[in-house]
Amino acid sequence: MQLPARNNPSKEKKTYAIAMSGGVDSSVVASMLQRAGHNVFGITMDIHENCVQDIEDAQSVCKILGIQHEVFNVRAEYKAKVIDLFADYYARGLTPNPCALCNRDLKLNILVDYARTRGADFLATGHYANLEILDGEEVILSEAANLSKDQTYFVSLAPKEKLIYVQFPLGGIKNKSETRSLAAEYGLPNFEKDESQDICFIKQGSYKEFLQNLETNLNLFSPGRIRLKDTGKIIGCHSGIANYTIGQRKGLGISSDRGPLYVLDVDSDNNDIIVGNKAALDVREFLITDVNWLTKIQDEFVAFVKLRSFSKKTKSVITILEGLKSIKIKLLEESMTPITRGQICAIYSDTNTVICAGIIS
Repeated sequence: MQLPARNNPSKEKKTYAIAMSGGVDSSVVASMLQRAGHNVFGITMDIHENCVQDIEDAQSVCKILGIQHEVFNVRAEYKAKVIDLFADYYARGLTPNPCALCNRDLKLNILVDYARTRGADFLATGHYANLEILDGEEVILSEAANLSKDQTYFVSLAPKEKLIYVQFPLGGIKNKSETRSLAAEYGLPNFEKDESQDICFIKQGSYKEFLQNLETNLNLFSPGRIRLKDTGKIIGCHSGIANYTIGQRKGLGISSDRGPLYVLDVDSDNNDIIVGNKAALDVREFLITDVNWLTKIQDEFVAFVKLRSFSKKTKSVITILEGLKSIKIKLLEESMTPITRGQICAIYSDTNTVICAGIIS
C-alpha cells in the first residue's frame, strides 16, 4: 500500500521503535515499516497488571516478524500520571480523559525518550492521524483520512518537542477493514483481535467500580446534596460525586415540576451536585488551561473546537490570555456537546490541522 506523502517513512533507511500494544494497528505498522526496508523493533509499555495478555500478543507478533521486542516497565509512572490523576479529577468534580493524559505524559513523551535511548530515529505508533514535520521542528498534526477513526483529539496534548520524533503511518488508511486486510496479508495472528477498551486499565466492571476499589481517601462516593442552580434549593441526595458528569440526566433519582433536570456542575468543595433545565447547558464561553501549542499563534483568531473525540467541531473565537497557557473560548454556535470540566478541548484550523489543545477548566 502506498501511503500519503506526509506519512511515508523516509526512503533513507531508518531505525523505528514501534509502540506495540498487542493490537492489530501497531502490528501492521511494524510489518509495514519492516517491509519498507527499515530497521524495526517493538516496545510495549508495561503499565498495569491488566496488560499481561497485550504484552504476550505483542511478543507473538514480533516473533513472527523476526524483530526484537522489549518491555518497558512504567507502572509507577502510569499510576502517578494516569490512574491517580484519574481519581483526583473525579474528586475535584472534573471528568478526566485518561487516554489523552497517557499520550501526553507516557506514550508520546517518555516512551519517545526511551526509544531514542535505544537507538531509534523515530517512534511509530498505530494512531490514526497525519503528522508532518517541516524543517525538523514545525509540527503539522491533521486529521486522518478515516474521520471515524481519527485520533488527533487524543494526541493533541502531546508535546511538540517529542512529536518531531514520532510517525503515524496509518493516517492515510481509509477504514479499519483496510488495516485488518493488511494484517491478514502480512500473516499477523491478531488480524481479527477486538478493539481495545476506552480505559485500558479497567478490564472488568465500570470506572465507578474501579474507583471504589482504589485505596484512596478522596471520598468519591460520600453522599451529598442535589441543588437547583437558580434557587439553591435542595431537592435530593446523591450517592457520591464520582457518579455524575455534566449533561447527565438519567440516574439522578429526583423529580421536579420543572420537567427533566440535568447535571450542570459538580461542586466538589461542598459535595453538591448542581442541576437545572437543559437550556442551562448551552454555555457559550469557557476557559481552557495547560494549553499545548503545536503551531504559530496570534492574539485572537477564529477556529474550530472539538469537545469530545466523537463530537462535531464548533466555530469559535479564540482569545489567548496572558502567558499562553490559558485561552478563552467563545462558541459562535450552540454545541451539541456539554462543556465538561476536565475534558480535552482541541482547537483546529479550517484545514483540519490541530493548532493547540488544553483542559476545560
